[in-house]
Amino acid sequence: MKIRETIFHRFKKLMFVYSTIHTLPPMQMRRLRTVVILSILTACSNQPPTSDNMAKTDSLRLTTETISKPITIITGNDLVDRINEIKNLPYRTLKFNGTEIDSISWTCGDSLYWEIVGLGKEAIPYLIKKIQDNSKTDIKIPCRESKLTVGTTAFMALDDIISIPYFLVFEIQWDVLEMNCDFGYPVGLLEYINEHPQEAYNKIIKWYDRYGQSIEKKALKRADQTDCQKKYGIKYELTIKY
Repeated sequence: MKIRETIFHRFKKLMFVYSTIHTLPPMQMRRLRTVVILSILTACSNQPPTSDNMAKTDSLRLTTETISKPITIITGNDLVDRINEIKNLPYRTLKFNGTEIDSISWTCGDSLYWEIVGLGKEAIPYLIKKIQDNSKTDIKIPCRESKLTVGTTAFMALDDIISIPYFLVFEIQWDVLEMNCDFGYPVGLLEYINEHPQEAYNKIIKWYDRYGQSIEKKALKRADQTDCQKKYGIKYELTIKY
């Protein structure tokens, strides 16, 4: 386990990350900005942890005890139900020149993934249902020993269709980002979905039931599309007004 950083060093690291996000596509920029801002607020807080908060944290520790026997979920959507066939996922690699981003390259992964993302709003309820599927894939999380479940793969496709506000949905703060790790997600988020699929599903469906009617379709400018979105013809994004 890494030694907890001091407030000063965490703030310094976060400000460096924040200084780089303006070069990223809008979806990744929003994701990074949200995590960084929440992290700064928490890092600067002087409130000691309460027993309630500590109990909540303990209940969410990622242990193998939370894993039940494999459960395969059939959603009724032909493409979503083939998500277990995906072997490679989209992956962004950042290269630095000093403290500046020198280049951003994309590995787009399997076309089936983008076929599912291309379904747009139609796929959302099926992907949410599929998050409960805890059967394993052979897809290793970059920089980790864990492999994704089918449900976590579904979560990633869902997040590429409509950006999920992690703190609002899960009420858990993931405040560490490691460049070129975790498929670009905050450290610990994918493992959480892996190991708490039913809890993750319950929280996401609650969020969707509340805000799903406010989904809007917004065309992407070509300059805002990632290389993979251009390759697979993803020309719009879904947004929610909160």
